[in-house]
Amino acid sequence: MAISKDLTFLDLVDICDNVRLRRDNRGLYDAARDDEILVPLYLNEFSRNPVIGLLRPIVVEQLRRENERSRQNDLPEIWALRLDKSDYTTLRNGSLGPSVSFRDWLDSPSKRTAAIKELCERWRDTGVFPDVCGPKKWRSEMYPVYADPFGVHDHPDNGEKPEDLNYAFEMERSACALFGVVTYGVHMSIYDEIVQTDGSKAIRVWVPTRALTKPT
Repeated sequence: MAISKDLTFLDLVDICDNVRLRRDNRGLYDAARDDEILVPLYLNEFSRNPVIGLLRPIVVEQLRRENERSRQNDLPEIWALRLDKSDYTTLRNGSLGPSVSFRDWLDSPSKRTAAIKELCERWRDTGVFPDVCGPKKWRSEMYPVYADPFGVHDHPDNGEKPEDLNYAFEMERSACALFGVVTYGVHMSIYDEIVQTDGSKAIRVWVPTRALTKPT
């Protein structure tokens, strides 16, 4: 494909972003994956909070197994799964579709963080999704997740009460991709103009090198 030289940097980013989401009466779909159904993940049962993540069918099935495991071990279920047509909930735009959320007993950032931490570490140790959060992909970095992914990025360390925060919980960064939550990274390159000994000008570029011990 020929690329116009008149494209802006933002135009190029848009071309590289090859995920195209659309919605119909069955839910969200990813047009880059042959219309694979993506199930919205909400923070609370029957909540009107924004969607905090998007789940692929293989992940939803694993969450169903997690609920079965909890019942077998006389533990409270973590996930509210509304996947059958008879159990559809009304989404914010009025359409009907499946959804997943935390159970309402997980009603604080600390409770959600503890539950998701145990889950992700167990998946790591038992080989569930090894190409995403296995030992070789594990980051050992707790990443904050927000009730409104595009809202304020606050944190209880700043002294606010948890119920007043957009901050919802933290999870292992490598597992964020499984739950389809919004994540950010920072990359910085620097350039400057220098005058060489012969009087000519040149551009000097400082390119950061990623540590070889990093998993990505």
